Amino acid sequence: MKTVKAEKTTDHLPKEIMEEILCRLPVKPLSRFKCVSPSWRSLITSKQFIKTHLQRSKKIESFADKRIILACKGKLKACSLSSFLTEPATHAFSFDFFPMNSSNDIAIVGSCNGLICVLVDACRFFLFNPSTRESKELPDFFTGAMFLKNLSSISAYRFGFDESSGDYKICAVCYLTLVFGSNVTFPRTVRVYSLNADSWGGSRFFYKLDACLIGAAKFMSGKIHWISDFITDLKCEVVCLDLKSETFETLKQPSCMEGYYNPRLGVLEGCLCVFSNYSPTDTFDVWIWNEYGVEDSWAKYVTIPYQFVTNYVTPLFVWPSGEVLFTCGSGFFIYNKRDNCIRRQHTVDFNRDRDRDAEVYTESLVSLLLED
Repeated sequence: MKTVKAEKTTDHLPKEIMEEILCRLPVKPLSRFKCVSPSWRSLITSKQFIKTHLQRSKKIESFADKRIILACKGKLKACSLSSFLTEPATHAFSFDFFPMNSSNDIAIVGSCNGLICVLVDACRFFLFNPSTRESKELPDFFTGAMFLKNLSSISAYRFGFDESSGDYKICAVCYLTLVFGSNVTFPRTVRVYSLNADSWGGSRFFYKLDACLIGAAKFMSGKIHWISDFITDLKCEVVCLDLKSETFETLKQPSCMEGYYNPRLGVLEGCLCVFSNYSPTDTFDVWIWNEYGVEDSWAKYVTIPYQFVTNYVTPLFVWPSGEVLFTCGSGFFIYNKRDNCIRRQHTVDFNRDRDRDAEVYTESLVSLLLED
């Protein structure tokens, strides 16, 4: 009876108006509304509606559907982004549906369009959507790989989206330590996972034998980016993987980073940025690439005096007001550029791993289920 009544109350509304109304709602009520009627379920789970809803969520500035996910001593936790500005304290909550949320080690591989990828115990990859509570373990990375699991280690990774094929992909770099007398070598292989195929591609050697890729990369403009250190030299450069062609290329180190030690990459306001905790001045500087691919479009975005911060600083998000949210050690801080002041946000139920990055994501209806 309830289903019939719900359908009758919307019969007089044109379909496009109903879509426009539903598209403005957050993910949580939309998940409940799938039970209203078969027609509503069909609409809310359609690829076009999910895409439109996601695009709109990325544009609005309420931040109500934005969350921060972080690793806390073997557990995944999340918190509201808006709470850092609107609440005296930010509370974390755990993902009770995630099957491996009591592991010894969890690293966040990346987030993309509301989907999260994590690496558990340095060998098992999982994908999940915290908003829809879908999750899946990916096929074993080492099955069909060049190196055996007990002799090698996954050292670098990232999760991204290939718009040309509509496919979500993960790039993982695996290395093996070989000792020949006094010589030590670290051969590296690369594999790319495709969600559409639900499989890992073949292993291949990384094209720069002396380059060292460590940790989570950054995804921007269809490419996965690492800052590469070199085993035989002190130089560094940006190495990226094009998810469409699945080929690597090298970008020159930004000239703005000359004199900085151990630079790192980030993403702010939809742009690639670079920063370093070891600056030639007494400041923590963030440089942003305003126009991707244009070498001379790097500009200094923010400068924070070291009197306010210590090491392990990572910028996370910038609000329209210009306030910058960043982590420093295990804490969260907000820097006001206008007043040149910093405040630490009080947090509850956090126990963040200081060597693990936090990640901002947008809630979405994107599904992990493959279409027939």
